[in-house]
Amino acid sequence: MKQETIFFYALDPTHIGAGGYRLGRVDNTVLRDAGSQLPKIPGSSISGACRSAAIYSLPEAERERAIRYARETNQQVKERGHRGKEDPVARIFGFAEGDDEGSSRIGMVSFRDAHIFAFPVSTMNGPRWVTTAPLLQEAGCRDVPRPDNEMQILVQEKANTGSRLNLGWLLLNTRAVGIPFPEKLLRHDPMNQIQRQLIVVDENLFASIVNANLEVRTSVSIDFETGAGKDGALFTYEAVPRGTLYQSIVCFDDDRYPEEAESGIALVKRAMILATQLGFGGMTTRGFGRMQACWENGDD
Repeated sequence: MKQETIFFYALDPTHIGAGGYRLGRVDNTVLRDAGSQLPKIPGSSISGACRSAAIYSLPEAERERAIRYARETNQQVKERGHRGKEDPVARIFGFAEGDDEGSSRIGMVSFRDAHIFAFPVSTMNGPRWVTTAPLLQEAGCRDVPRPDNEMQILVQEKANTGSRLNLGWLLLNTRAVGIPFPEKLLRHDPMNQIQRQLIVVDENLFASIVNANLEVRTSVSIDFETGAGKDGALFTYEAVPRGTLYQSIVCFDDDRYPEEAESGIALVKRAMILATQLGFGGMTTRGFGRMQACWENGDD
C-alpha cells in the first residue's frame, strides 16, 4: 500500500453541509468531526469530486466511453457498451454494476478525511494561521515547542509580534520561538506566508478558536415570479474561511492492483487538479469550494 499526504489550501470559503437544519445561531451548519467538533472535508466528498473530474481528464475517445458508462451505471442499463473492468475510471475508483450480469470491484485509490491543519484568524497584526503541536508532529515536524499553558501562544521569532496578541476575541500572552513547518510544503507559494505567520496554541483551545472564527453568511430564497426575496425564507449558513489549510492522506493499493498502479496514480493526480478548481462541497456556483492541492512529494 502506497500512501501520500496531500494538503488542500482553500482559495474560497468552503461549505460541506451537515445535511439538515439545526436550531441555534446558524441554520445550515458545516460537517464536523464527531470527536474534535472541528470542521472537516469527508473523504467521500474528495473521492466523488476527483472521480467526476477523472472522466474529463481522459483523452477525448476514452472520455466519451467513460461518460457513457457512468450514465448507464446510474440508470442501471442492462445492455452496456462496456463493463467496469474495461472502463479506465471505474478500474481505478471501483464499481458496482446493479444488473444480474454485473460485477463489482473495490477501488485502487482511497481518500481519508481532510482535517484542518492551520486555520486563519484575524488579529490586531493582521491574519495569523493557528495550529497545534500534535498537528505539526503528525505532519513530520520534529522538536515542536508547546505553550506553557492555555493562556500562552507561540509565535514565530521573526513575526514582529508584541507581548500579547488577540486571536479573534481572545487576548493571549505570546512567546517567540522557532516553529518548524513541513519542509516539502515550502515549494508551494501560499505555504511560505503561512510559515511566517504561524502560531501554535494549546490543543484544548484549538477547536474553540476555529469554531468562533467561522464565517456565518445570510441568504434569502428568491421568488422566481417577482425576482425578489421570498417572505419568510431568510436563512444563515456557516463556511470555513478562505486560507484554511487542510491535511489528508490518499492511499493507492499497488499491492492488490500492481498493473494499475502507475496509470492510476497519474490519473488521480491529473484529476485532482481539475477537481480542486471546480471545488469541493456545496455552493460551488456561488464562489465556494475551490482549493489548491499541494502534494507533499511536490506534485501539483
